[in-house]
Amino acid sequence: QKILICGFPHCGTSILKSIIGHIEDVEEIYNEITVITKKSDKKFILGKWPFTHDDFFGKKYKDYIKIFIIRNPLFVFSSLNKRFNYKIPNDHNFVCYINTLTRFIKYKTNPENNIYTIKYEDLFKNNYDELKKILNDIGFQYDDSIFDNSKYTNVLNGARLLDKKPQNNDHKHYRTWQINQPFISNNDISKIDLNEDQIEKIVNNQYVLQIYPDIKSTF
Repeated sequence: QKILICGFPHCGTSILKSIIGHIEDVEEIYNEITVITKKSDKKFILGKWPFTHDDFFGKKYKDYIKIFIIRNPLFVFSSLNKRFNYKIPNDHNFVCYINTLTRFIKYKTNPENNIYTIKYEDLFKNNYDELKKILNDIGFQYDDSIFDNSKYTNVLNGARLLDKKPQNNDHKHYRTWQINQPFISNNDISKIDLNEDQIEKIVNNQYVLQIYPDIKSTF
């Protein structure tokens, strides 16, 4: 059974894939892919793409289980500002985020078979309770050891796990370091770093407010 995790950059697709990849009956593809072609003797084969495309929800992917994750944009764009030195690429911009968010709202509001939605913030609540509901519904056999990342070493192809945190512009090594960190929320209010225009767009957007109704109280 093919499983594709999708969402938006810096929304937690890597963390989510690492957790599920720790399940014994899952073959995890470490590098980012849109189509799973690899064969495996395991019951599930897992990949992720950090964006979300309409095709993922069409006929081409009808045999895939999709897990769709989104994150509070205050933290998404603070993280993107840091990575790109405030020069965020067009395919990572706020319009693209909102397009992704509207898709998320669609499937959260009107669930479809084999499409699961989860907010990054809900990954960690109540001992991963929301994520466990998804895992149980899919039919995974697992125990709570999958949430202890210290038991595993995850390395992207062409990278190695460094002793110290690499610069985030060294993306492959940074992501390898990142997916080997403890599974905790990185939504730290003290790390919000946005310009006034970004804040204005985020906290007044109708779709953001639909999913994050208390976002204005952050400030």
